[in-house]
Amino acid sequence: MPVNSLRKHEILRKKQLITTLFRSRRSLKGGYVKIVYAHLDTGAEHRRAPAAVLFAVGRKSFRDAVSRNRIKRLLREAYRHEKHILIQNQGMIDGERSSRTLCLAFIYSGSGGGIPALADLQREISRLLCTIKKS
Repeated sequence: MPVNSLRKHEILRKKQLITTLFRSRRSLKGGYVKIVYAHLDTGAEHRRAPAAVLFAVGRKSFRDAVSRNRIKRLLREAYRHEKHILIQNQGMIDGERSSRTLCLAFIYSGSGGGIPALADLQREISRLLCTIKKS
């Protein structure tokens, strides 16, 4: 499977994991996106993925569902192109695979002035993922 695909097992869906992720309070903020992240024990379903992700756009940003869905599609596409940053040396501790998975929540926090360009989102996500990888 190509590196640039976003598979079903990479999407974070379990309510308990999402609650734990938001309680971790580790986050980074850019101009458009806020990323909440934590290394969590997700079980077997997410172990083969570089990260488990979720994408959210609040109603306060855009009132209509069409715009919110468009932003989520753009966020997914930008992440899909930039996730290779997380793959290098992913999950290795002393030569063994770690049992914990990096969980990420991409929350659109840009102003309601309009829908950003894909290239702008890609640049920002790339910068934020590099920062996460260094920490």
